[in-house]
Amino acid sequence: MYGSAEAACLHAILAAHDDDQPLWVIERELTAGDLKRGLAAHAGEIATLADRNVAVSTREMPQLAALLLALDGACRSLLLLPADLPAERVAEFTHRAGADVLVTGPAHATDDLFAMILQPVDPGQPQAAEAAAHAAGTATRWIIPTSGTTGAPRLVSHTLATLTRTVRPSADAPRPRWGLLYDLARFAGLQVFFQSFLSGAPLIFTDPGRPLPEQMAALAAGGCTALSATPTLWRKMLMSGAGSGLPLRQITLGGEIADAAILAALVRAYPNARITHIYASTEAGVGFSVRDGREGFPADYLARPPRGIEIAVDADGTLLLRPTTGGQRFVDGATALSDPRGWINTGDLVRRAGDRYLFLGRANGAINVGGNKVFPEEVEQIICQVDGVALALVRARRSSITGALVEAVVVPAAGVTDRKALVRAVQAHCRAHLPAFKTPAIVTVSDSLETAATGKIMRQKP
Repeated sequence: MYGSAEAACLHAILAAHDDDQPLWVIERELTAGDLKRGLAAHAGEIATLADRNVAVSTREMPQLAALLLALDGACRSLLLLPADLPAERVAEFTHRAGADVLVTGPAHATDDLFAMILQPVDPGQPQAAEAAAHAAGTATRWIIPTSGTTGAPRLVSHTLATLTRTVRPSADAPRPRWGLLYDLARFAGLQVFFQSFLSGAPLIFTDPGRPLPEQMAALAAGGCTALSATPTLWRKMLMSGAGSGLPLRQITLGGEIADAAILAALVRAYPNARITHIYASTEAGVGFSVRDGREGFPADYLARPPRGIEIAVDADGTLLLRPTTGGQRFVDGATALSDPRGWINTGDLVRRAGDRYLFLGRANGAINVGGNKVFPEEVEQIICQVDGVALALVRARRSSITGALVEAVVVPAAGVTDRKALVRAVQAHCRAHLPAFKTPAIVTVSDSLETAATGKIMRQKP
């Protein structure tokens, strides 16, 4: 239906959908008409938020989606607070964004998705000044926290246009039925929401706080045929068999490096699915996607960038992006999001390998072993080549001699009972394929690995 939302708000996009078009699946299907009636019933309440700086927080994803429909195009700025944020972070982000009202959902379940509770807050200065620079009636600024995986989280201000510039309606018939495994207050969750909503495809909600098998059961019950997840979540699904019953036609990976092993495993598990891995970040938005079944991205993307985003690699091997649809920025204004020529430093390092660029990892995520840099992702990929390894985590262990040692934690595949033999196999494989400083000094076995609310593997010790 919509190739982008550059000239629209979510109200207008919803109005363009036929009333009988199913859009959301919770316990039952909700049509566009159901959502239109919900908005109309709360028109007065929504009007009170016109041109205000709003923060929104709820653990219920369907309710958050409803609030996004209500608030986009009405409020001046919209701060999304992820469900896993501790209370002190909520207060900090609300202040930093200059929000003057906090919108939450009812404490108890209700059939009214658009029900909202308004709590006045004392606005901070940075975003209040920024918001005042915008004339009334301009597009709502969407403020989204970065994940903070490798540093302190930042607040990034987007417009609906910058968030949806790469969204394209699916030409598949029947329409795909998208599943949601992410928090909608995170960039990855928003991308799934926009992909489904803008093209009129049903979106199946799950509770991100529930165990993965329960979420997969909800997706199966809703008839999910398209699903986006991090490589870590896909590995967990394959390891447990939780998603084996899904008739997937579209698989999307993002948030972490999609290596050859996970891509091949997904092809075996879902031979009828189209597999896409996406490079994106909260700061840059969606950069590009790769659909050829190979890890990394084609080197000719630098000369022929896909879908209007320029790509470059600097002398240090850092990936740079320059979107043609600009407008996003850091809220605090202390640091420029891009350089004077519009290039965004992604903080991700790549290396040229033949006709591809392969991802190494985050520049600030390297382990310093005696002055040598070790990228955890590279070692994890080597470990996952070992028969009997389902998941691997590599992180730093402090050392008084070298500054840090490489530590590996592995999760055995189903049926593996000899853990000592698995450790020996991992150590031997790493010694054969890695230099000594990259070879894990410590290898342990665990029944599971913890993932963050973003679906990414947690490298920091709890």
